[in-house]
Amino acid sequence: MQAATPWIPSNFVGRGLQPRHASGPGSFYVIIIINQPLDNPKQLIDLCRGASFVACADGGANRLVDLHLKGEEAVICQPDIICGDLDSLRPDTEQYFQRKGTRIIKNPDQYSTDLTKCLEEIKNQKDVILSGKWKRAIYTPQDTFASNFDVVILGGLGGRFDQGLSLLHHLYKFSEQEDLLHGRFYMINSQSISFLLSEGENRIETHRGLGVFGENVGIIPISRPALITTKGLEWDVTDWPTEFGTQISTSNHIRNDTVQVHTSERVLFTIEINDSVYE
Repeated sequence: MQAATPWIPSNFVGRGLQPRHASGPGSFYVIIIINQPLDNPKQLIDLCRGASFVACADGGANRLVDLHLKGEEAVICQPDIICGDLDSLRPDTEQYFQRKGTRIIKNPDQYSTDLTKCLEEIKNQKDVILSGKWKRAIYTPQDTFASNFDVVILGGLGGRFDQGLSLLHHLYKFSEQEDLLHGRFYMINSQSISFLLSEGENRIETHRGLGVFGENVGIIPISRPALITTKGLEWDVTDWPTEFGTQISTSNHIRNDTVQVHTSERVLFTIEINDSVYE
């Protein structure tokens, strides 16, 4: 029997409120800040504090500099690279981060998105990131045994609807490109964290006692119809067919510390972040 794919989304929510799961998935991760609203600076700072590498996808750097972070917070959130075709990067933003020592990488390819360009550059730097030799002043990886890292896309599904759909599209593409990166991909904003479950058995650790998540979850068949079986929700289902135009699972409720989902196809799992986490 194939082992269940583990997911620990609490590793990326309210990191100041809970210990890291240092030996589990998500203990070693990189952040990509995309060109979407950053509506919660506390969330940004928490995520950057634990990251091994921070990248901005083109105009995401504008969003970061417009927060006007100072002192330690500015150091924690300083990107290691800004990458993209740089058509959205403002001159003042470029000059600011150049003075801070951030590498700015222009890739003029118009057949790939700024997010893809960032991922390609992270892939190129993978061995350096994993070795802990990347020069981030505020973090030295403890997980030196790690062979891969997760990718957290900050700003996911916020802002323009068409850009949100594009992000979902690329999430599917990235998950199927084993030559890109082997870690898990998460999308996060101040309201929710979302990730693409693998075919077969998945185990999502919710750590309800930490209080970082609300009770609402959704399981969405973005690409094609799926059969799902769940355990640990208020309204569990068995071999339940789901697709757009017929029925989808939204606003279900977490009832266990571990939620199990068996699915015949990749489906999007989204979980609500508790409003009180970043107050």
